[in-house]
Amino acid sequence: DDGKCRSVTFDGPASFVGARDAVVRLDEDRARALGIPDNVRLDVAYGGMWYAIVDAADLGLDLTPDEGARIRAAGELIKEAAQQQCPVEHPLVDYPGPDILAFRGPGGDGADARNAVVMSNGYSGMLDRSPCGSGTCAIMALLRERGELAVGQPFVHESIVGSRFTGVATADAEVAGRPAIKPRITGSAWITRYSEVVVDATDPFPRGLRVADIW
Repeated sequence: DDGKCRSVTFDGPASFVGARDAVVRLDEDRARALGIPDNVRLDVAYGGMWYAIVDAADLGLDLTPDEGARIRAAGELIKEAAQQQCPVEHPLVDYPGPDILAFRGPGGDGADARNAVVMSNGYSGMLDRSPCGSGTCAIMALLRERGELAVGQPFVHESIVGSRFTGVATADAEVAGRPAIKPRITGSAWITRYSEVVVDATDPFPRGLRVADIW
């Protein structure tokens, strides 16, 4: 648009559901401390990563920034339980899951839905500021299997901070005999910084370094 990129669209991998309406049991003490039930219903779907998908209303969670700490802790707790009690495996590649979690809720002001994606970082958890591309692909696959999303129907997905992606299932597909969709995601981003990286001639680590702590 007048020489400026306003949005980017990409086609995601064939996305499909790995488990429907599973119930996992949480550690009672940790669940009580967070004020959530210790039995949680969830679905698991693949959209490039394996997502445990939970309706936030089932836990009494509001998907708002001020609830971020509670959402993060609840997401990590549920994800741990899902990995133990509802494991999945991609049928074509060596990729077990679920390894990430998405809480779902109603959207606002024209959005079809809102989510909060909880990502692990090796020592706690953190929330994605975006609606998450692979997460949107996974959720669209779940909605398609439920009969709640038509091929070609735009799906406006909102993050916990209100940023949005628009997804669409461009066609139905199949992965190792499982029903799947071909997802497409459109989103925007903005430049916030220009930076320059330099290497001093006397730097003992000119190629950088890595320590096996959180990386």
